[in-house]
Amino acid sequence: MKSRFAAIVMGGIAIIATAATIIVNADFKGEWAFNEGKSKLSEGRFRMNAQKIKVSADGDALVIERTSNSPNGESMTSSEKITTDGKQTESTVFGSAKKLSTAAWSASGEELTITSNTKFERDGNVFEIKSVEVWKLLDGGKGLSLDVTTTSQRGETKNTFVYDKK
Repeated sequence: MKSRFAAIVMGGIAIIATAATIIVNADFKGEWAFNEGKSKLSEGRFRMNAQKIKVSADGDALVIERTSNSPNGESMTSSEKITTDGKQTESTVFGSAKKLSTAAWSASGEELTITSNTKFERDGNVFEIKSVEVWKLLDGGKGLSLDVTTTSQRGETKNTFVYDKK
């Protein structure tokens, strides 16, 4: 009888321990406004950071709408649908540029890393921009940080863009 009771208790502890290790991924859904004062920006005359980001879910994918200002001051919005299972997705951004992205959660579920390769053509020349974005929540979900490393023909830049939840 004691061994049966011990087995039941041990089984219950194993179930509780397993339940305690279930990972809940960070929830980036919502609307976010750029906070330049909290951001760490590289030197340069023009950064393609979004002034606003809207994130929603579509099944197992995130839909990310980014509203940026072009070099001539025009507002432009791009939208991409990215699965978070490590499979590659394709989006069209900045007119007709093709962007291939993969996204994967960290083991803790607190960070999402999006690796992208964007190719676009201008004046008959093809340009390629590679980027790695590490998304994480700040201040209990009131802020969003994007650590972004971008590599292009102009070299590598690193920025931390911080957004406040609206």
